[in-house]
Amino acid sequence: MYKFSSLRKPSVYFILGGPGSGKGTQCELLSKNLKFVHLSAGQLLRDAITSNSQHKITIENCINNGVIVPSHVTINLLDKAIFDNLSSETFLIDGFPRNYENMQSWIELMDHKINFKSVIYIHCSRQNMILRIQERSKTSGRSDDNLQILEKRFITYQNDTQKIIDHYRNLNKLIEIDGDNSINIVQAQILELLNKTLIHS
Repeated sequence: MYKFSSLRKPSVYFILGGPGSGKGTQCELLSKNLKFVHLSAGQLLRDAITSNSQHKITIENCINNGVIVPSHVTINLLDKAIFDNLSSETFLIDGFPRNYENMQSWIELMDHKINFKSVIYIHCSRQNMILRIQERSKTSGRSDDNLQILEKRFITYQNDTQKIIDHYRNLNKLIEIDGDNSINIVQAQILELLNKTLIHS
């Protein structure tokens, strides 16, 4: 994995929620309001495709089939992105981990390098997620923003990601947010709960 300094141990929050729940939007706002760095696992994977990385074919096949990219590939990209960036000591990782094996691999490969804080879980109704993806698809240019792949992503989310959410809830490491509200209300809720967490941490 990527080299790191034993003297630097950045803080990390995972941001989880279904496709279209608003993870990316909320992370962008948090990065402005709190000066955290937003790392989108999905964007890092898409960038790896356009840059013709060694994992291009593997990533492309996974994205187009709505399945999860192998853990070591995504973690390697996140690892490099965290330790290349010296502008902040707190990182928001959007869209990872997506299954239990992702989480176990992260713990094994990254727990000693970072200070894990908690999971921010944006819960959103299926109807709203579909509407948001349909709207986003008009301008996003993303290959996975279509209903056929979206259905596969929903199945993956229900079968795999939900287990991660339950795990962190049991550890009292879950900040749960109602994502059906407006963007500004959701952001205000996250900031309020984060402040409480930071005060008591």
